Amino acid sequence: MEKRKAKRAHLKRSPINKRQMEKWRGQIAEELPDLIRRDKLADDAMKEKTFSGRLRRAINDFPLSPMKIAERAEIAWAGLDDFLTGENTLPSDAIDRLVKVLKLKLKLSTSKA
Repeated sequence: MEKRKAKRAHLKRSPINKRQMEKWRGQIAEELPDLIRRDKLADDAMKEKTFSGRLRRAINDFPLSPMKIAERAEIAWAGLDDFLTGENTLPSDAIDRLVKVLKLKLKLSTSKA
């Protein structure tokens, strides 16, 4: 099987293009530290050995994007995003809707405490 080469787009660098690229680079440099911090928070929150941690893993393992899951569960994306990073909790009715969208079942333990 023949390996395909990536196609490259070549643009002429006009002063407008250069200014736009510099603007985007500045925005990326400004946002990157917060994105790295939130990614670390989300990774740590997903590793929690709690119900919330398991729910976060189920959301990340589900075939739909987290944004689509939030939409189907009628949860604001910002709220679900804050839950995924562990920065905020969700109300129980939102958790119920998430469980329904994700088609999760609660495994009950028969052992006595």
